[in-house]
Amino acid sequence: MYSVRQATEKDVVAIRDVATKAWYNTYLNIYAASTVNELLAASYNETHLKKRLNEQLFLVAEEDSEIVGFANFIYGEELYLSAHYVRPESQHRGYGTRLLEAGLKRFKDQYETVYLEVDNNNSNGIEYYQNHGFEIIRSYQPEMYGEIMDLALMKKSF
Repeated sequence: MYSVRQATEKDVVAIRDVATKAWYNTYLNIYAASTVNELLAASYNETHLKKRLNEQLFLVAEEDSEIVGFANFIYGEELYLSAHYVRPESQHRGYGTRLLEAGLKRFKDQYETVYLEVDNNNSNGIEYYQNHGFEIIRSYQPEMYGEIMDLALMKKSF
């Protein structure tokens, strides 16, 4: 049995674990390990995660009291799905979709559009979001930690 709920500070280590496993599984064949590790250290250290938990919406998917995925929404003038990961061994079981749907449901009456970034080299991610109504509106190539990334900005209207 599984559920989706809002994350608490007690979930920080599990969220970091999910992000690390998902990033290693998806991005080690795209970027250098040092780049992946730098991005994870910057975004998922305990202090930064706790701050984000207080300012943004984090939802977690739990199965048998174990966190298997999370979604992070940043809201303000616009709504962004900032992070959306499921442990590799738990993918293709509906957790990601339930997290996405639960987050979108919370913001449905407040926003007309949700945005997200995904790497253009992550074909599974692009296909997943396209299957859920997102479209690529532009691509861009920022430099991070000495590497050029190839990102797509996607959007979905409610």
